[in-house]
Amino acid sequence: MAHTAAGATATSKMQMSPERAQEVIQMAKRVRHSFPELKTFSDERLLYAIWRSFKRIDQTSDSDYHTMAKVFFQEFDRHLLHYEFSRAGEDDAVRQRFFAIITDLFQ
Repeated sequence: MAHTAAGATATSKMQMSPERAQEVIQMAKRVRHSFPELKTFSDERLLYAIWRSFKRIDQTSDSDYHTMAKVFFQEFDRHLLHYEFSRAGEDDAVRQRFFAIITDLFQ
């Protein structure tokens, strides 16, 4: 399955299995519900950030839920919010929110 995020370059196509696509969609729904501060971001940008997070997780040998939450935090904080969470000192609280979403998604 291949998708291209709006504003992404032609070389950054989102390719994933149908199972991963389902996880990305479910994660997006949960992130939308749990992070009202992300409401201004388009679905395309949100999906792309989630896909990039899963891609990074798939490339690591250590993918426990805490590591996954850290990867999601880093992706969203850096690339979507330009370090807004970090500057506000919300690192731990946001990672905990991602951790809760991930544990709910994969149980």
